Amino acid sequence: MKLLKIIRITICALSIVCGLVTVAFGEDMQDPLRKAIEDAVSKVKPALVQIRVVTVAYEDGREKKSEAYGSGVIINKDGFVLTNHHVAGHPARLFCILSSKEEFEAELVGTDALSDIAIVRIKTENKREFPYASFGDSSKVKVGDSVLAMGSPVSISQSVTHGIVSNTEMISPKIFDKYGIRFLLDGEDVGSLVRWIAHDAAIYPGNSGGPLVNLRGEIVGINEIQFGLSGAIPANLAHGVAEEIIAHGKVRRSWLGLDVQPRFKQSQAQRGVLVGGVISGSPAAQAGLKPGDLLLRLGDSPTNVRYEEEMPDFMRLTTSLPIGKEVSALVLRDGKETAFQLQPIERGERHRKEQELKPWGLTICDLSFLAAKEMKRSSQAGVLVTSVRPGGPAG
Repeated sequence: MKLLKIIRITICALSIVCGLVTVAFGEDMQDPLRKAIEDAVSKVKPALVQIRVVTVAYEDGREKKSEAYGSGVIINKDGFVLTNHHVAGHPARLFCILSSKEEFEAELVGTDALSDIAIVRIKTENKREFPYASFGDSSKVKVGDSVLAMGSPVSISQSVTHGIVSNTEMISPKIFDKYGIRFLLDGEDVGSLVRWIAHDAAIYPGNSGGPLVNLRGEIVGINEIQFGLSGAIPANLAHGVAEEIIAHGKVRRSWLGLDVQPRFKQSQAQRGVLVGGVISGSPAAQAGLKPGDLLLRLGDSPTNVRYEEEMPDFMRLTTSLPIGKEVSALVLRDGKETAFQLQPIERGERHRKEQELKPWGLTICDLSFLAAKEMKRSSQAGVLVTSVRPGGPAG
């Protein structure tokens, strides 16, 4: 009996002490992670946007409209919203719903299929300043970091999921190549430029364009895909593209006409990227580069691609060279290093804007510079037929 009494007294004493600790230090001492999440959410949620879009697509010789939902985040006080190209890149009408439940019509400022980034601007009659979220440095994101995926999954108003960074160098799975599957938007291979931040915070259809946030309440990525793991476009890339679009309405990229690949496994070279092909008439061809060359340096930047995960770095380098200004290229050919001078030209978009020709039952677009090169045409004259209406006049 005495032992039971002592046990009861001890339990009561411990309960009192625990209660005092809770009162003295609050719930933060019990769950610091929850407090950090609440603080991070409170910084970003006012800038979170649900996007409703009437989107336009062209198929079977017709222009077709459909309604879709996505997510976005306000990135400055003037109401510029960062989202995905595949969410808002082809709008007939755009609407933004804020965390306050207010709904505004919006307009497309510019879009970039290659990085899957678009900027829309909230339209208001009076000059209004909007709450906005800040960017963090995505190059400092590490495996194991806690992250929050914020957005509007399955068009549910602003929601949050929590997880950790699983991989900072996620590329399109190699098994996809076996089946000829690529992540293409308007003909652009998004995986050629973007190396995703992989995380296990759940995302669903509708989360696209929403921010991936660290526990400091900073945007470190823009959620885009899911290969089992979720994938976010690194914030440093997304921010740079967003600034270009806001300033110029589009992203200008350089083009050399090189087709490259990682060095062969049996290669004894310790650096460089292997030139697999050179497009006729391109800056690379005019400079004298040839298939089989090992490109060691481009401008002031050394080039080193041994693994597929390093290919997006090279793509970002070659598309960010000064257009129209000579750049040096150091090449290893037949055991000898040789310098070449290249003059990058503007790359342009791969697919031009489509339109419907109703009397003919066709959808068409102008030939882009890249499309003409791919089709081995000497000029961009004419238009490209993109689809034909079955049973229509052209069909």
